[in-house]
Amino acid sequence: MLTAKERRFIKYWEEQRTGGQAPYFTLYIIAGTFISVIIVFFLFSIFGIKLRGNIWMVPVISVVAITAITIASWKRNEKRFKEIIKREMEDGENRTNGEES
Repeated sequence: MLTAKERRFIKYWEEQRTGGQAPYFTLYIIAGTFISVIIVFFLFSIFGIKLRGNIWMVPVISVVAITAITIASWKRNEKRFKEIIKREMEDGENRTNGEES
């Protein structure tokens, strides 16, 4: 039996999967990089850290980090989705065969 949280997740993830990986990655990598660069520059200015010649490293490191996070997030959500669907299919088969879990 699906919980309300699992039903919401399935609905959300089916919508994400419909669009495909490329738009998902593009959206989250661009938005995530933009936000992380702003946050890093803000934190550096608060703490008085001067980047001088290494300012280009912030966006580069942000792109790499956000890309890794986005790919891991996609894989984790895909795994969770498949586990829920598999469990529900097995539960459905058990109910039709007269077995209760």
